[in-house]
Amino acid sequence: MRLIKARFDGFRLLDGAEFNFSTDREKNVTVIRAANESGKTTLLSALQWALFGDEALPGSYTTISMDIPEGKVGTTTAEITYEVETAKGTRRYRLVRSLSDRAGSANRPKSTVELEEIKTTGSDSVPNVESYLGQHMPADLREVFFTDGDRALSFIEGRRADQQKRVRRAIEQLMGLPLLDLALDHVKKAEREIRAKADRVAGDDKLTEVRAQLEALDEAIPDTETKLATAAEEIANLGDLYSRADRALQDALKRGNKEEVAADLAKIEKQLAASEARKRAADAEQACLLSGLEFAKEMMGPKLKAAGKILEDLRKKGQIPNSTVPVLEDRLTHAECICGETLDSNDTDGARRRAHILHLIEDSRATDALKARISTLYYESRDLTNGKVGWKDKYVKAYSARSSEQETYEDLGRQTAELEVRLDKIKDNNVQSAREMRDTYLQQLSSKREQSTRLDVTLRNLRQQRGEQSKAMETLLARESKGKRFAAELAAAGDLRKIVEQTLVTMKTREVDAVSRRMNELFVQMIGADPDRAMIRRAAITPDFNIIVYGRNERLLDPSQDLNGASRRALTIAFILALTQVSGVDAPNVIDTPLGMMTGYVKREVVKVAAASSSQLILLLTPDEINGCEDILDAVAGEIVTMTNPAHYPVMLKHDPGTTDARVIVCKCDHVSSCESCERTVPTTARSSQATA
Repeated sequence: MRLIKARFDGFRLLDGAEFNFSTDREKNVTVIRAANESGKTTLLSALQWALFGDEALPGSYTTISMDIPEGKVGTTTAEITYEVETAKGTRRYRLVRSLSDRAGSANRPKSTVELEEIKTTGSDSVPNVESYLGQHMPADLREVFFTDGDRALSFIEGRRADQQKRVRRAIEQLMGLPLLDLALDHVKKAEREIRAKADRVAGDDKLTEVRAQLEALDEAIPDTETKLATAAEEIANLGDLYSRADRALQDALKRGNKEEVAADLAKIEKQLAASEARKRAADAEQACLLSGLEFAKEMMGPKLKAAGKILEDLRKKGQIPNSTVPVLEDRLTHAECICGETLDSNDTDGARRRAHILHLIEDSRATDALKARISTLYYESRDLTNGKVGWKDKYVKAYSARSSEQETYEDLGRQTAELEVRLDKIKDNNVQSAREMRDTYLQQLSSKREQSTRLDVTLRNLRQQRGEQSKAMETLLARESKGKRFAAELAAAGDLRKIVEQTLVTMKTREVDAVSRRMNELFVQMIGADPDRAMIRRAAITPDFNIIVYGRNERLLDPSQDLNGASRRALTIAFILALTQVSGVDAPNVIDTPLGMMTGYVKREVVKVAAASSSQLILLLTPDEINGCEDILDAVAGEIVTMTNPAHYPVMLKHDPGTTDARVIVCKCDHVSSCESCERTVPTTARSSQATA
């Protein structure tokens, strides 16, 4: 199928919007340039609705224009002209799908569709339109050929089983494997009918028994196959859940166990309190050394020694200790002097001597205070000048102890602060819960794997039993003259069945390998992966329909987590293009915003590879996506138009579009041109130039 032209009336923002698509084999790309909120996604939805019907839209999706007032009826119409290649040549068709809906209605009514073949002699109406459309473009292929950059990521993101299912369904549908499944069911049905006829004709009890066993086996085998497939999906899901739980556990372990961190914090806080007490004691000891007698001896040692020598000289001269006045006063209490003369006050000489002593006492009092101080200093300074001085050693020891304790205190303080921060970050972090969750998934995964192994063994046994029973029936029929004809028919049906079954197995294996190889070639080309230097080396599809990526040293990478956004989009686009090429299906690839998150080399290569790998490529691109790819589009694009939303004036549009309707304006401006309808306040590309519509 190749799209030729499309027109939409009353489909949301698309009202009177016409598009021509390139059918040139050389310039096979059509570019719809549109800024965000300018109808790209609407156009993608409109094309799918027209070709695939109501099922292509979500149930709550409203097609009618937003300008239709609440409660009023609006009509939506899509007209698609396309052509298909047949054994008799190219045939052209016109498809018209329409519906009428009431604005604000909760339920969208069913659409009506008409299809006619366009001939040189006129147009012929085609009956059974949906059946015809299914032949031209099977509905199961819709998400492969009509997608957007985000939706395409579903092949590598989400639950593992869902990824596998999408990849498997896409491959099987494009390779026509469902038709082979139908053919196999038809052959099995024919076998059952032949056995039933043979049983009725022969009338042999043993034959009836064998037939019954074969019928039971033919029911048991598909049932077991279904259970095995379901188990495989559950294993994939549980494997995915286990991986996520294990990552969550590892993250939790990195952040720390809440209980362990709290216990460590309490322990450190206790050590911090003890260290603080020791630090205070060390401070007090050091302060004591700076205010005691030993400190004075250490600081004033030489001066004290010099003063002590002076005091000792005074002592030797008799000037200290100071005792003159006390001795004289003591003598006045006696009747005679120390020399033996009388001191009696009634005696003339005694009175004279007493008066002289009193005079001496008064003369001595003037110098008594100084001598008293000197005497006191002499006696008290002996402790300062005598003995070994050890203050310096004590101070060095105390200073070292205090400094060491200060470092310990500060280190414990830092540890406390760090643990408090960690504890604050892991308030809701529960390592034990994460470990239990991981172990639960592991247990369920192991149990499901054991179940899968049992089912696989059961399936092998059932198939072996069926082979034995088939041979038994052939033997029984060969003995009966009436059964020989049925034996030949059964043998032919059995051979045909084996051929179809083997073809299915071969195609599933061979075609998956073919898609895998081609996807890898396209992907590596898109991202410019050098075989010897790149971080990403190759991509592949496993027999279980998982898309995987290998890095250096054959390290397995998770596409949904280990690849950047540009590489993820490139990988899914490579998968879609590989499917298209390997299947040989001639259909358009319509991709909305495929180059999001891409820049530079990868963006340019994706455009080149996509254009070379598609029979017809329709790209819905923003100006930013186009930027840097102008020269490539010059070479590969056969049709380019621009969609503009009038609601963007005056903020983003330079000129008044002349309408406030909720619809986009389609102009013929290409990827480097602009007109009064589409020119934006910021140039769309580096090569933007002025043109007329």
